[in-house]
Order: sequence, then C-alpha cells, then structure tokens
Amino acid sequence: MAPPRLTILSMAGLRHPGKKSRNFHGRAHVERKPQSFEFPWTSLPPPKEARIARFIRTHLQDILRNWDNFAYSIPAARYLPAATLRDHAAGMLAAIADMLDLAPAAPGAAPPPAPASQPGTQASLHGAARMGIGFSVNDTVAEFRALRASVMSLWAASDHGNDLDSEDLIRFNDAVDQALEESLQAFFIEKDELTHRFDTLLSATPDLHYITDVNGLVLYANQALGTLLGAPAAPGARQHLADFCPAFASQLARDLRAVTDTRATGRGELQYTLADGTKDTYRYILIPVVNDDGTVDAVTGTARNISELKVSEAQILRNAYYDSLTGLPNRALFRERLDQDVRRAARTEFALALLFIDLDGFKEVNDRFGHDTGDLLLCQVAQRLQACVRATDTVARIGGDEFTVILNEVSRIAFVEMLVCQILAELARPFALADKEVHVSGSVGITICPQDAQLPDDLLRNADQAMFVAKHAGRNRFSYFTPDIRDSAWARLRSIDQLRQALARRELRVYYQPIVDLASEAIVKAEALVRWHHPDGGLVLPQHFIGIAEETGLIGEIDAWVLAQAVPCAARLSELTGAPFQISVNKSPVGFMSRVIRHCWEEDMDLFDRAGAHIAVEITEGVLLDDSPGVRDKLARLQRAGVQFTIDDFGIGYSSMAYLNKFKVDFLKIDQSFVKDMLTTNPRSQIFAETIIVMAHKLGLKVIAEGVETASQRDWLREAGCDYAQGFLFSPATTEEHFAQLLQAG
Repeated sequence: MAPPRLTILSMAGLRHPGKKSRNFHGRAHVERKPQSFEFPWTSLPPPKEARIARFIRTHLQDILRNWDNFAYSIPAARYLPAATLRDHAAGMLAAIADMLDLAPAAPGAAPPPAPASQPGTQASLHGAARMGIGFSVNDTVAEFRALRASVMSLWAASDHGNDLDSEDLIRFNDAVDQALEESLQAFFIEKDELTHRFDTLLSATPDLHYITDVNGLVLYANQALGTLLGAPAAPGARQHLADFCPAFASQLARDLRAVTDTRATGRGELQYTLADGTKDTYRYILIPVVNDDGTVDAVTGTARNISELKVSEAQILRNAYYDSLTGLPNRALFRERLDQDVRRAARTEFALALLFIDLDGFKEVNDRFGHDTGDLLLCQVAQRLQACVRATDTVARIGGDEFTVILNEVSRIAFVEMLVCQILAELARPFALADKEVHVSGSVGITICPQDAQLPDDLLRNADQAMFVAKHAGRNRFSYFTPDIRDSAWARLRSIDQLRQALARRELRVYYQPIVDLASEAIVKAEALVRWHHPDGGLVLPQHFIGIAEETGLIGEIDAWVLAQAVPCAARLSELTGAPFQISVNKSPVGFMSRVIRHCWEEDMDLFDRAGAHIAVEITEGVLLDDSPGVRDKLARLQRAGVQFTIDDFGIGYSSMAYLNKFKVDFLKIDQSFVKDMLTTNPRSQIFAETIIVMAHKLGLKVIAEGVETASQRDWLREAGCDYAQGFLFSPATTEEHFAQLLQAG
C-alpha cells in the first residue's frame, strides 16, 4: 500500500481562509487550490501511541459530553439536538489522535506537520455542514475552541494532572489547528458556492436585488442593478443606493431611515430616467436585517420595473372614464365631475349650468354615408364643443350622439345663453368628412343649479327633458327647463309605462282600411292599422304612440302582434271572397335596423312563410337607404317567402331612384300630403303625384294613393292612371267584422 501524502496549507490560507476578491456585484472568487508540499512518511520511524492520543480514545464519550456543554454556549448551536451537534466531532477527535501518534522529529527540529486538508475529511465535512445550517465563522471557530478546551480540562482533571510536556501540547494544538483550518476552508468554499448560486439566481431576473448598510451604501447589487448603476466614479469607490436615481435621493434616505428606526418593511415608487430620456417606474421594497440583539445592521430589498403595469393601469383607467372614440369624458366620469361641481357650487354660491346636446340629423348621416363617417362627425363635434368652453368646464359624450356640458361658476345667465348660441352656430357649420360635406344641427336643453334642482340626477333629467322640448319644437334651438316641461315629461313617462302594459292587458286592436281598385272601385286589398283602447276610455291613433314605441323598443313586439293578427285574417277573408286576399302590414324601420328586437324576426318569418303573397309589407324609404348587411338579409328573406313590398309615404323622403332599381319593390304609395291639397291650395302637388305615377309605371310598379277623401280627388287620380286608392271616401279603418261586411256588399 502506497504511503499517504501530507498537504500543508500556506500561512496566507490559514490567516485568511477562503480569501476572496469581490467584484462590484458581490460575487466572491475563492482561490481553492492550497499551497502544499509532500511529507515523506517513509522517513519517519514507526508510530507510537502518544499519551494524549490514548487519552482521547479512552475518554471519547466524556470529552464529547464535556464538549456539548461548551458548544451549547454558542448562539447558533443553542437549539441543536445532540446528534447534530456531534455530527463530526467523534471523527475529528479520532483523526487528531492519529496525528498525535506520529513520531516526533529529531531533537532540535520542528515537530512534524499535521496532515493537510483532504477532500472528504471529517473537518471539511464539518465546516461545509456548519455553513449549511447557518453558523457564522466565529461560531465555527468557537466549536474548535470548545473541543480544545474540553480535552484540556478533562486531561487536567485526570490522574495525569499537569504532566504534559511542551512537545505533546504543541503537537496537540497543531492537530486542532489543522482540523480548524480544514473546517474553515470547507466553510468558505461552501459559502462561496452558495453566494455564487444566490447571485446567479438573482441575476437571472430583471428585478433589482440589493443589500445596503443602514446609510444606504451598496454592499451587494445583482447584475440588473449593477448595469443601471454603472461603474463607480473611482476605483474602489463605494456606491450609494441613491446613485441609482439621484432625483429621489431624499425619498430613499427617508425610507431607509424609517426602516432602520421602526424595523418595519418599507415600500415606495420612483422613476428612473434612461439614457434616451425614457422614464421607467420602479416599485421597491426595503426589508431590515435584524440581529439577535434587535439592532439593524443592513437593509435588503428588491425593485421591480412596473412601467408596463402603469401604462396598462392608465389605459384601463382611461377606458373606464373616457370615450374611446372622441376622447371626451364618458358617462361615468361626467357623473363624478357633476357630483363634484354641484358640491363646489353649493360652497361658492356660484350657479352651475348643465347643457344636454343632441345632434339633429345624425341618424340620416349614418344612413346615407355609413357609420365610419358618423364616427368622424362625432369626433369633429367633440372638438368644436371643447373649443367653445373654458378649461374649467367639462364636455362629455354620454352615449350615441348625446353630449353634455357642465358650466361652472356661472355669474350671469346671459353668459349661458351666449355660449349656447355659439355652440348652435358651430354645429350648424358644414362638416368636411372624407370628401363629403355634411350638415347637422343641435338641440340643447339647459338647466340651472340650484334654481331648477340641487341633485345631479335631477339636473341631468331636467336638461334631458328640456332638450326633448327643443328637438320637438323644430330642432337647431335651445330650451330652458321649466316646471311645465317636467310635468309634460312625467306624462310622457306615464304613457310609456301604460303602453308597456297595453299588450298584456289586450288593449291593442287591429283595424283594417280598404284599398280599392280605382278602375272598378272594388275592394282588392286592405291595410292593417293598430289602435289603442286607452285605459282612460279613448281610442288612441298610431301617430300618438308609435313614436314612443320606436324610442322604447316596444315597436318590435307591436309589429309582431299586428302581423300575428293579420295573417289569419287574410286567410279568413280569402275564404270569404273565394280568391286570394292581401293585407298590408307596416314594419317599422327600427324593426329592420335595431339589434335589440332581432329575436322577433324568427317568429315573424314563420308567419310570413305561411302567408306568402297574402301579406304585403309597407316600409319607408329609410329602410332601403340603410343598405346594411342586416337589412339586406331581412329583405331577401321576405322576398323568398313571396312577400310583396310597398314603399310608404313615397315622395316625402329621399325618393332615391337607386334603391328602386336595386331592391324589388311592388307598390309605391303617394303620401296623403300630395293628395290632400292637389285640387285646392297647392296645384303643384298634382305635378308630383303625376310624376310618381308615370315613373312607377315605367318601372313596372303599381301606385296606391292614400288619404283620398273626395270624389274629385278620386276622379283626378283615376284620370292620371293611379292604380289603387284608400281613404275616408271609401271607408275609415274598421274592425274585421265590419270589413267583411264591406267585402260582401261589394
């Protein structure tokens, strides 16, 4: 068997175990290869058991028990179980005894060196383990001091007393020192490995990790923070955490002081400016490192770049409070500002004016030019409104084509009126939109706080009601809120509520007005017209409630109900006459264009499929002008079912030839406004009526004149070539029973 080799560490390694060179980021580099030389064991005489070696082997358990008492005085070992505390002690004592058995050197020569550190020795395993369980260097050294003291105290108490020569003592101390050196070497190697792993872990994240002293001097900085801090101004200079962001130096100093004084975690945010001027926002945390005695000797922390989070939060906030199209405050922010401004008005005793603005003709712009053009119009309207008001006022878009303006600190009502006139003038100016010139106007409702109301909800309701009055008074004007307006609005709300219940209470009725062939004056068709038997006992005509039904979305249910009555009626009348009989039903433009009442269409189509040519649908020109995919699809489905189309009120709308050519239309209805005064006050109406008749016939369409009340009107229409007519001259709208009697009477 080859003799073992003995490796001796240099004194530099002994004085500075695990000597390190530390770079800026805190990573330690350990010189791990000790200087060594070979000791020729073959030159030594055979070993003889030394007295201390024999003592250690004989009294091993007593030494360990005594060592326990010493070791437990070390703070880090105080709560360790005995097995953990002794994990390598017995092995180290055995190794020390083996070293003591080495023969002494020649007289006058230095004692033989102790065996050097070898991988896996008990001492090295002990040092690495102590690093793993949180021992400090002082704690580890104290353990070996306790080991030395334990042997010496038991030796002194034994029969040997002080009978120990200097050579044995020196060799014993050298052996203990060698074990201590091995342990510390392994301790620092393990510590360096742990530090390296720790630094690698922290440098793998973009977050900033750091350790400072209580004054903010950087003791450790991971790679991300080191890159931002840059190289120190001078070699060896210590950098301060405030160097990361000098603009926030006082804030960081204050937070560090608070953390060290209170021992509580500190948090904050700061902005870091990059070289290109970009500002990043960092959210940081400061955590005190508290010693056993309660003092703080360091602060650890992290900082995370939350710039993207801040942008996201700002975008979420903007989406929550601003209109995405115009950039104006939306309904939510408008309500918050109105609440604040009402409270401020109460404190300052200044009046506040609230304007409610609705665009006149906006729907027509959407119908003619499409929604993209409508969006451009809304954006330009927003810009013009903002240009009219002060910076302290608020312009908001609260939905669709509805805008509000909050005017603060109103000292004179005349100022409000002047501003409203300016707004109306701005809205009346042409809008240039995608090579189109568009004209709209505005209807404005005005309410004053505190004269009219002092609560935000009441003010908004007042302004809305005043706007409604302005719109129905002719548009492009304004109206102040008055108590009469409120009373009228309440009456309208009652009507809406009663209309909602009319279907359930069976208060609606379908009446039928004859349509006659002018050549034979025979009844050949009928128009289904809805009537409302009001709870108050009166009969309400469609012109008094259809508009409300369209505004509230009830028109879909009413149209569907009328159709459900007309289809079986057409079948009964066909059976009565022995020939197919057709009934026209009105379909509101809202029913074609609104998505809200789409569900009614599937039920309607079942009825249309069953009725076929027995049902004709009367629509307005606005439906065909919409030309949206949804409208085209509904018209195509009706045509496939065999339904015929009548254009109602022809001549008072756009009267575009394009849609007559694009869509299959069967009948044109001359509006009763042309028939009413064609032979009396406005002879030009004859020209319009005659033009419509000629044009329709050229296109292969039939013409129906409505509102015929005199024989002279009937005769003129017949001479002009009109095909059909309806009106009081023949019969007003009547019940199905009476209508059947008219058919039987011929």
